[in-house]
Amino acid sequence: MNSLRLRLLISAGLILLLFLLLTGLALDRAVQSYTERAEYERLQGILFSLLGATEVDDQGQVSCSVGGVPEPRLQQPDSGLNVIIYDVTGQPRWTSPSLLETPEPIQPPNIDEWVFSAGKIFQLSYGYEWYIGVDELKRFTMRVEDRASPIQSERQSFTGQMWWWLLGISVALLVVLFVLMQWVLKPLRRIAGELDDIRAGKQEKLSSGVPTEILPLTQSVNALLDQEHQQQQRFRHALANLAHSLKTPLAVLGNMQNIETSQAEQLNRMEEIISYQLQKAATVGGRALRKPIPLRPVVERLMGVMKKVYADKTMTFDNQVPASFSVTVESGDLLELMGTLLDNAAKYGHHNIKVFVPEGTVNTVIVQDDGGGFAADAETLLQRGQRADTQMPGQGIGLAVAREIADAYQMPLRLEPASPQGARVVLVFQEG
Repeated sequence: MNSLRLRLLISAGLILLLFLLLTGLALDRAVQSYTERAEYERLQGILFSLLGATEVDDQGQVSCSVGGVPEPRLQQPDSGLNVIIYDVTGQPRWTSPSLLETPEPIQPPNIDEWVFSAGKIFQLSYGYEWYIGVDELKRFTMRVEDRASPIQSERQSFTGQMWWWLLGISVALLVVLFVLMQWVLKPLRRIAGELDDIRAGKQEKLSSGVPTEILPLTQSVNALLDQEHQQQQRFRHALANLAHSLKTPLAVLGNMQNIETSQAEQLNRMEEIISYQLQKAATVGGRALRKPIPLRPVVERLMGVMKKVYADKTMTFDNQVPASFSVTVESGDLLELMGTLLDNAAKYGHHNIKVFVPEGTVNTVIVQDDGGGFAADAETLLQRGQRADTQMPGQGIGLAVAREIADAYQMPLRLEPASPQGARVVLVFQEG
């Protein structure tokens, strides 16, 4: 997960989800506590009213006039609101007209004890004593139960609506968070765009109009770019001075009249080597941010040169690099690198030389020939002075130079056998 936006969105979403879940549970619990308390007080009021309407005769027979209680549901059969009076053993002695079935015995509560239970059915029981005659006390239990409480249905309706509201609020907050993150991350997107412009050569530095939190980052990048540019300038000036210092004595030696032809050739060779090495040292690597260069025209140009150099060999050069394939390498380094690989392929190949991008890759280029191929210790050819065929002319530094250029750009370079015969050099360019 390399996206800051995705990380922030997932983190904020999880925190928001947890917060809303805890909020919903807390609200649900608060509503439940409130409804249970309200139902307790309502049933307690009904029970007090019924106690005033209860009578016990001398034989202990219990009766209760529910008509005087302001609860018409007590007289409606199967209304859900029921009253039951139990004796000391927990056996039912009287039931309201609303209860159709025979109730089960219960465990009576203590005298003056209130027992309340909440759930699908609200029940409130109260234990009390009743005088029969002059001095005889009998123990009874009165229970009021409501199986269809309007408070319960209202609570269920509220809970359902509450969760839908919380879901809607969470979606709305996620949208707000996404928009907010787009705004917060806008300076980073702008910096990324400016880096692309620097790579393309459209600007030299990052702009300073950024938030204070990332200002040190832009200042450090700009300081690094300035330091790199100044270092390149000093290096090039030093190389120019070195070239001037060496070429003047060589020119004097070359103009001496008593110099032999072989010596003159070696002096000319020394001048060429100095010019080439100075130019290569000044260009290898270069800036980390550079403009991409299309590879196909470079390969096409070099293949044209190879056709002339190896005109005595019947060879076919096949450029299969896509036109859209670009690499971020200095033009001088790219010409030297691909020219070395093509020259090596043409030198040791028989008839066919091919440069292509393997299917399924985006930054890999292969230079392939149909020659004798590489030996098992092919990696040694990447060292200076190592040659695969000592009968061929050369100093054994071609592949070593290619390896040095590739290493300067942190590009892997491998030597592999080709199928059915020949050799292939695999070069993996850096993306971007």
